[in-house]
Amino acid sequence: MTASSPPLLEWDDALALGDENIDRQHMRLVEIINQLHSHLDSPDRDTQVMRSLTAMYLHAKEHFFDEEAFMDRIGYPDKAQHAALHCEFVQKTHELTDCCLFKDSPYSELLDFLVGWFKDHVASEDAKLVAFAKDRGVC
Repeated sequence: MTASSPPLLEWDDALALGDENIDRQHMRLVEIINQLHSHLDSPDRDTQVMRSLTAMYLHAKEHFFDEEAFMDRIGYPDKAQHAALHCEFVQKTHELTDCCLFKDSPYSELLDFLVGWFKDHVASEDAKLVAFAKDRGVC
């Protein structure tokens, strides 16, 4: 991504859950994915990508913990299935990070996964969570 190219993801208020902390964390995930993309043409690409991936991993773990706590607070009935998807994300991100470290760097595959997962997860799974929270008058 050059300075003039658009980011891969842009935050849209339609993605908001209505919980300030979780929405802020989603925005941060978007920022990290865009940072990762911006480093692909960097002369020190491998170092910068690994920094972004580390930030992604740590932030995702914190975010998933908070989101799952939110589900507990509102009594979300599909929490176990939703949490399993979070676990799959962490595992796949870890696997792709290892590939970037120890093999050919599949950066495009990693970015495709991150962007696709974020869009799909927020649009489907998090949308269900928002609908449930709104029905409960939480957001």
